[in-house]
Amino acid sequence: MELRQLTKHQEHVVKHVLGCQILGVYAQAEHLHFLLDLPYLWSVDADGSMALVQDEEAIRGLDVPEDVAAALLAEAHALREVGTAATIQYFTHPPRDIGAIEDVTLYVTGTEIHMHIIGDADTLPVAWQGTSIYVLEG
Repeated sequence: MELRQLTKHQEHVVKHVLGCQILGVYAQAEHLHFLLDLPYLWSVDADGSMALVQDEEAIRGLDVPEDVAAALLAEAHALREVGTAATIQYFTHPPRDIGAIEDVTLYVTGTEIHMHIIGDADTLPVAWQGTSIYVLEG
């Protein structure tokens, strides 16, 4: 794996997510949306772009039906209130609890880019290739 530098914009977004915890993940084919323990959604796209936007605004901006957007907002609230005991349909729990985010690194392996979200307890690997982005289980 070859280390890849974050862009200035990526660095800026990452600085804002340091110290946060990931409570849930909403996956779309070209986007991953990480629900943080503060009322923000950290979105990472398959082209490597990132955004950090308040829940309501971010979810309203998703290309989903109105009822799905309402359910996502309700699930975001529930995940913050009761954690893993929340009943969720659209968000998923991260494959592991990484704790507070301490760093984010990018690596290139062939045609795939890997992003490691490094927490104080574990690491959550994400990969993207072409127009697909996904959380790696292993």
